[in-house]
Amino acid sequence: MASVAPVHIRFVPPPLEGTISLGIYDSSGKLVRVLQREAEAEDFDLGSDALGTTWDGKDDRGQILPQGKYRARGYVVGDGVEVEGVGYFFNDWVTEENSAHLQQINNLRFISENELALLVAFAGGSEGSASCDLSGKLISSNDEGKADERFLPHRYSVRAEDGKLSFQKADGWKDVSWPDLFAPRDAAPGKDGSTWVIDRATADSEELALKEFSKDGAFLRQMLFPADEPQPKIISASTSADRIFLLEESPTLQRVRGLTLIATTPRTDASEKSLSDWQIDFENQIVKHKNFGIVDGQPVAVAEAIPPEKVSIKLQANPLQKGANENLEVAVGYDAAGSFLKTADGLPLQTLSETPHLTHIILAPHGAQALDVLQDDDAVVEQFRITGLEQMMAFDCGEIELK
Repeated sequence: MASVAPVHIRFVPPPLEGTISLGIYDSSGKLVRVLQREAEAEDFDLGSDALGTTWDGKDDRGQILPQGKYRARGYVVGDGVEVEGVGYFFNDWVTEENSAHLQQINNLRFISENELALLVAFAGGSEGSASCDLSGKLISSNDEGKADERFLPHRYSVRAEDGKLSFQKADGWKDVSWPDLFAPRDAAPGKDGSTWVIDRATADSEELALKEFSKDGAFLRQMLFPADEPQPKIISASTSADRIFLLEESPTLQRVRGLTLIATTPRTDASEKSLSDWQIDFENQIVKHKNFGIVDGQPVAVAEAIPPEKVSIKLQANPLQKGANENLEVAVGYDAAGSFLKTADGLPLQTLSETPHLTHIILAPHGAQALDVLQDDDAVVEQFRITGLEQMMAFDCGEIELK
């Protein structure tokens, strides 16, 4: 196998405290090797007045490069450059840095007076379970895909399948046929032996309603759902209080709500059904956002993907290199380890996040010397702000020869 002599590189670092990124460029100015990424001075060979490192003549793929002239240059990112989390968008389950990134809720079960269990899909494709308190705040998550016994069918006494409502008896499941019951979609036991059922509102309507029946099958109350609102898919309920939990969906979002009964309003017309007033205890939405852009500084769902931008920033002058370029085009990138600020030609400069499974990231100016970064893992869009960019300095190690 062909080999080349290692190239020793020495340079006087700019007078700025921070991390150092150093790249190797070919004669056309193309970045061919990231030699150092966010390194500390201690990561180099320390001399009396210079830092040193060695290049093995290979590119970033591990291939030996042709002999010839190359150039080593880089940037110091000063300690004054800061990355701050600004917010989370399109997903109410994600409220802080350590929140699990729930991409979709597949099922829910009320399991105690303090906890709601969830079957979920996470960003990146893994499945598992999670739970939240009754204010909708996540309190646990497990993405290992293990079976969650809280959702096994034998734990429940009622089900709705194939348009039929059935109850589990000692000798198996038994169907029931009640007045005002037409094509049940899902069901759950409620307070005082009642049963909550997601059903068609009327026999000849496709509109859905949530109905409560007594233990004897008498109609008690119902909740209607406007056609332009998310429609109920799964119901769970407390058996000791008038409290229900709904998984609802529309073409543009998925919603989980916890509600407590305030009052039931009887109808004067005997042909009409009683309606109920509910207090919303929490409402968590996941908004579908295959693509997104920025409008007035806020991310919005859009029809087509917006490509990442390149933004020009003004660097601090390096007093050791008179006449050096003080403007730099930067962009953003991501890999399996997370996201990072980079030069437009690809040299990583500053880690932004350790969020895995990213699918899209965009960059936008925020004032003169700050940048907003918005990144998506198909579950949530995270926004970061980079400030202090004037605390960056370029340096050039000069031309080197690969022999």
